[in-house]
Amino acid sequence: MNPSDIIDSFHRLGYELFLDGGLIRYRYTSKNIPPEDQVLPLLGLLKEYKLEVIKFLEKAESEKLMERMCIQGENTEPGQTMPFIDGETLVIPFDSHERYHWWKKGGQSPCDTLKELGRCDLIDKYKHISKN
Repeated sequence: MNPSDIIDSFHRLGYELFLDGGLIRYRYTSKNIPPEDQVLPLLGLLKEYKLEVIKFLEKAESEKLMERMCIQGENTEPGQTMPFIDGETLVIPFDSHERYHWWKKGGQSPCDTLKELGRCDLIDKYKHISKN
């Protein structure tokens, strides 16, 4: 069984799986709690495929973060050319200096930009896309 199938099975029962500091967490999001005999086998699969599920969730989380960064980069105010923090998200405007464009050759890592902005508290969130 692949990680996507396991996560989908939890979703069908009303559970949302997410990562919290490298641990798999879940929360129930539906009205009626499913029978234990449906949940226990899934928990067994989750234990068996723990590393694969963590990697899958990390990738999904990374893709969501990248999408949010791109959307915010496209929608910055005209003339906004310096990276900034919106809530807990690093925003790098597309019109910013190329040294901030980590996705291009020669661009510095998001972690270096966070250091410049004095937001080292967010570095762990961006390490997976860092060149360092």
